[in-house]
Amino acid sequence: MDSDYWTVETIRVADNLGDISLAARRRVPYGAPDSIYEIHIEGGIIKTSIRKYPDYFKLGWVHQFELGEGSAVAIAFNGNWQLHRRKWRLATDEKPFIFWVDTQGILWSQLWDLSETKRHIASLVTKVKAIRGWENVNFPDKDQGIIVSYIKTDGKVYYSSYCQTIDFTNVWEPERQLAEFTGTAISHNMFITNDFRMGFTIEDSLGNIHWMVTERNWAGMAIEQHTIKVLDGNAKAELVEVTYHDVFEPAETIRVYTPYSTGLEIIFHDVYNKFLWIENIDDGNGDWGRTLQFETLYPIYEIQVHNLLLEDVYFGVVIPVGSITYLGENKYQVSVADDTLVGMNNALGSVRLTVKNLITQLGLMMDDFSIEFIPINLVPVEIPLPVVEEVWNE
Repeated sequence: MDSDYWTVETIRVADNLGDISLAARRRVPYGAPDSIYEIHIEGGIIKTSIRKYPDYFKLGWVHQFELGEGSAVAIAFNGNWQLHRRKWRLATDEKPFIFWVDTQGILWSQLWDLSETKRHIASLVTKVKAIRGWENVNFPDKDQGIIVSYIKTDGKVYYSSYCQTIDFTNVWEPERQLAEFTGTAISHNMFITNDFRMGFTIEDSLGNIHWMVTERNWAGMAIEQHTIKVLDGNAKAELVEVTYHDVFEPAETIRVYTPYSTGLEIIFHDVYNKFLWIENIDDGNGDWGRTLQFETLYPIYEIQVHNLLLEDVYFGVVIPVGSITYLGENKYQVSVADDTLVGMNNALGSVRLTVKNLITQLGLMMDDFSIEFIPINLVPVEIPLPVVEEVWNE
């Protein structure tokens, strides 16, 4: 690397050094960063450290905490984009998000050292990357957020993002597969561009590199702000008369007949849907670990058992679903499969239900959506150990 143009520094030297990721913290939209946060794997153990920047006292990397054994790590700061000297710059939060894959292939996220924010993102993960995308300053729900992307054991690339919603709250979106990539991924990374896009670079098993770039998330950020300054003297301004038009008319009822048994509001609602509530109930035999009821914002068109994914979040175990019944008024009842011994009874903590791969009546693919909740009144079921029936040698 040409040291005339770049400052070249050694980040870390160690035996058995694995994955490593860094992120710079800058709380204001100008000047240099004040710290560099780092997460790495050394000897199979996930470790973290912080370095002041500039490091006037030559303290170097100061160790912070460890997260146990793992195979891949990533780090990214959240923050907000602020206009400074006609350029949009990220003013970061105080602490970054860290992501790591443990020895069981489970991907976790956490807000730096705040263990109460630890969250299960995905299972069967081999590699992970993270980046802070662009935020549309005019429309709060157009925030790309913190994007964490990962490769699973099936060689596909998936991603999830922690982003701002229409009511200015931040939520984790459900997992999505990067469907445009159809090969087998070996490694990948992410980037943002100066024209308000973000993208993926993916290396496949044949050695080919794929680039995939989003549309521009530009409103309010790509248009320069303008002002008019008038000096003392003879100044004259002429304004164009503004004509207002009322584009709304009084409410009118239109009767439409369609071949569908459901109303137009069901056929033409958005491809977005969400859970309003979910709970586990007694199945009639005193077992609270086998039956769920939930309500959604919109009706679900022709939902089948294969559209449901029920998971024990802590153990990452899939709980087979046996049936789903429509109860009316957007309410549904789900039962686990009859041949499932324990159902949800052995869940430790929360359970996640995901509705996936749905098609609307217009043939559009709906967004997957999910909900997590903590079941009540569960009675753990003891799983019998295998019994040795016969032993012999030959």
